[in-house]
Amino acid sequence: MSDLAQFKESRKRGIDEFHTSQDLIYYIISKKWLEEWLESEEKGQTFNNYSCVNSDLLLPKPSTIFKYDPIQSHMWNKIILPNLQEGVDYEILDKATWEIIAKKFHTTTIERDAVIINGKKQVNVNLVPLNLGAVFPSSLRKFNGGKSVSLIKGDQYVSRTCKLSSFIELLANTLQTVNGYNFIKHDGIRLYKSPLGMTVQEIEKHISEEIKSLGTYDEVVFDFKDGEYLDPTKYETIDDCQIAPGQIILGDFKEMQKNWAIKHPNFPMEGKCEGCYNFKVLQFPCDCKKVSYCTEECKKRDEAYHLPRCEKTDSDDETMDKLQRNENSMDGKVGLKNLGNTCFMNSGIQCIGNTYPIRDYLLSNQYKQDINELNTLGTKGELASKFAHLLRRMWYADRTPIPPFSLKRAIGKFQPQFQGFQQHDSQELITYLLDGLNEDLCRIKQKPYVERKDYDGRPDFEVAKESWEQFKLRNDSIIVDNLYGQYKSTLRCPNCNKISITFDPYLMVNVSIPQNTTKKLEIQFIDPNLLWDCQTLVYNYDKAQDPTLGQILQSPEIQEKIQQINPSDLIYICTSAYQHDDTDENDKMSSLRKKLKYKKLYIRKALQSELNIEKENKICIMIHESFKQNAQYQWKREITPAFNFYFDKTKTKHIDIHKFIFDIHIGVLATFEELHKYQGDNWSEYYEENILDKVYYLEFKSNQNWQVECAYCDAKSCNDCVCAYGSDNSIEKYLQKEPKLEIEVFVVWKRGFKFTSSVDELYNDWSKHQQRIQNNVVEELPKQQNDQEVQQDNVEDTKQQEDLTDEQLAQKQNFNTCVIPLGPSIPTIQPTNIKVGTEKSMKLGECLKFSEEPEQLDEENTWYCNQCKDHVRAFKVMEIYKTPKILIFHLKRFKNSNKFFKSKLETLIEFPIQDFDIREFVQNHHLPSDFHTEDPENPKLNNPIYYDLYAISNHFGGLGGGHYTAFAKNYYDNTWYNFDDSSVYPIKEDSVNSTLTTSAAYVLFYRRRE
Repeated sequence: MSDLAQFKESRKRGIDEFHTSQDLIYYIISKKWLEEWLESEEKGQTFNNYSCVNSDLLLPKPSTIFKYDPIQSHMWNKIILPNLQEGVDYEILDKATWEIIAKKFHTTTIERDAVIINGKKQVNVNLVPLNLGAVFPSSLRKFNGGKSVSLIKGDQYVSRTCKLSSFIELLANTLQTVNGYNFIKHDGIRLYKSPLGMTVQEIEKHISEEIKSLGTYDEVVFDFKDGEYLDPTKYETIDDCQIAPGQIILGDFKEMQKNWAIKHPNFPMEGKCEGCYNFKVLQFPCDCKKVSYCTEECKKRDEAYHLPRCEKTDSDDETMDKLQRNENSMDGKVGLKNLGNTCFMNSGIQCIGNTYPIRDYLLSNQYKQDINELNTLGTKGELASKFAHLLRRMWYADRTPIPPFSLKRAIGKFQPQFQGFQQHDSQELITYLLDGLNEDLCRIKQKPYVERKDYDGRPDFEVAKESWEQFKLRNDSIIVDNLYGQYKSTLRCPNCNKISITFDPYLMVNVSIPQNTTKKLEIQFIDPNLLWDCQTLVYNYDKAQDPTLGQILQSPEIQEKIQQINPSDLIYICTSAYQHDDTDENDKMSSLRKKLKYKKLYIRKALQSELNIEKENKICIMIHESFKQNAQYQWKREITPAFNFYFDKTKTKHIDIHKFIFDIHIGVLATFEELHKYQGDNWSEYYEENILDKVYYLEFKSNQNWQVECAYCDAKSCNDCVCAYGSDNSIEKYLQKEPKLEIEVFVVWKRGFKFTSSVDELYNDWSKHQQRIQNNVVEELPKQQNDQEVQQDNVEDTKQQEDLTDEQLAQKQNFNTCVIPLGPSIPTIQPTNIKVGTEKSMKLGECLKFSEEPEQLDEENTWYCNQCKDHVRAFKVMEIYKTPKILIFHLKRFKNSNKFFKSKLETLIEFPIQDFDIREFVQNHHLPSDFHTEDPENPKLNNPIYYDLYAISNHFGGLGGGHYTAFAKNYYDNTWYNFDDSSVYPIKEDSVNSTLTTSAAYVLFYRRRE
């Protein structure tokens, strides 16, 4: 029988038996293609249509979110064009008939299921496109903090007659194939129907508003009470849900260890209880709505920790306005909670909060009379009100630290660059906050248009007075009265020497810092025989010389410090807490400096075991010295910077790692008190009886994301694996499984230097012991605390440590836990074969004079000379003409290294703390407000004009991972305090000068003495 006859017979049989057969799967075929083939067969002609069967029916690029599982064979993954009609565009074939075509031609199979309705069979050919928006907690996390939400959205095609429960189950199975997420397989999907007419853009805007105020560690949830939950027990099929064309369906897809993202009246709130840290139904929310608890007991248990941080207490209601100073008030000696990289903001707030004209004005509520709601450049008083209420809490409340949530939101709301939780510049924050207060409190309700007049050779005083009066026509506030001074700006044309002079207001004086050509190299020298005894070698060299590392290390002075080791026998590693780069003795300082931007250079003598390793088998393992801050949690805190050693990946097993780490710690362990000393034989017996799981144990760092199986234990949600002492696994096995694996091992210490001392003081106790040995002083350790005192200290320390942000921990490690030189400090080394300079400090007065030197404008900032009729690179001179009552200096430490990046100048600027006579650096000694009373012929005064320092904003570290703090002098007790986010402590009077004058000083606040 011919193919044509066979097809016609099978086709007729399929039609006749359509309603009586048990078949529920049918196939769609293009009507156009089928007629062309039938016609050619009946006429005996050659069929020339070689196109794929059904290619004309498929939708070219369907905007689907998910392809159903299994991706290759699920019938709903083939989407046909909309509005196709049976008998016109396609025909329906049973399986037997379709196979006749499929065996003969290249086809695209389009399957569809059939259902029985009222005794009649119906094939669901045209699927319904659901306009689906997918909500994943992980994907929403990146939008909290003010960024506009963009949902994963598109069409999800489904049959109208499909059961709703079956559709949800299909989605759940499909989600298991999505990379990068870990979805719950059962009962992990909730579908919501949005109100009719609501667009996806409106939903995204609603979600953005709901989650923008969430902190870094808050659960990402948003309210969607206007949406209707599509309950599978209420709606049997998709058709029963009555979804209108274009109506948005939100899918809340629950991930492992995460809460539901959509908050809806149909469901109780679920998530992590802040009291017991378990995922449960949360029936007891705090008034701030940021945290919730599963029981009343958990809520009460967490009050001591949460209430000082509760956003509810950061409100700006009438109770804040009525708050007055009392005997329990903190009087400004309060810390500000770090909300996530907000140390820059906290530093700026502390400085402005100790600016007394502004402080007194805001605390007295005088500002309410000056709020300008008509000024389009302001915030209608919102910024001023938020800042005033925060100051009231800082000076009159009785708790510390204070979380500045409301001010953070207000700043981000009106200045988008400060939205979210990225690190910013404290100087930019101070400028914006003061400028925003100026606009909010401007006494001029309608700002007039002001046209600046030309200089035209008139006297400086006349032009300066005119410019100030024009400025005051548009700006008149408490900020202008106290903080605005006046610059004299002179421009000179390089071609015709035409001069243009203008007088401009300034909020702070930008102070340029002369760049020093002398560079400093810090080298950390490690003795593998006494691992923790690390010496810091400081070497100053001329940048123009650009010596190699080997040249520096060959100098006699450094050779003496590094035990006369030849540079070729050393290991060189540039490392941070998380990564390392190799270098060598031939590396020049110009290239090495780039590696050391965020790392430190460690050198040590190569071990014999490392020298014997073949190059292709060599692998670097980073070893972390750590302890667990709290047994309830998995995260660890490091005791010292990480160490790096080389191993042979083909020969190293677990027991070899244990043996190696034990060997390099023998020198350290030998100094431990109440620990049986190792005699040098039978190491395994000694190790098992005295060290393993008693003094420390080892863990591999799981450095893969949650969705990838751990290279060490194959678990999907691994949080560091124990390096099992008895395991026979080799390092090579792990690297074969994950070739890019960077192996890191934690030495997790379980006891302190003394058996009963705290493990978190392990390194400090050990260091003190070593110093006593070096100084040949026999002393007793501090009196041992009793168990109750130890327990109380541990509780308080745990809470303090939990308050620290990542950036603070980095700073704390940098200054407190880094290994330090023992004995006298190492002097700067000046070898004879390399020219070496000395680290130079600058005085503030020198920098002010340097800032007055002419500077030629660049190509992107030219000046139009109306005499030459051309844009020219003029020479510009900026001079201070008048200073205000509050004088702010911005030390320009960040310079443009190239078009895209900046670098930081660490030059120490010596600035006066008291009695800073400003006359030498100012052309007119009177205040800006004195224009109408001063003598134009006598702009200078004979008596000193003293300014006294009262606040400093500090910046420590580099550009990306730096940290901001503040120093401020208190109004009431006249004492200097160090403000480091939540921490506040007084500075001893005899150490004020040495504490305040550091290379971290960034913004200086001075007050003019009356």
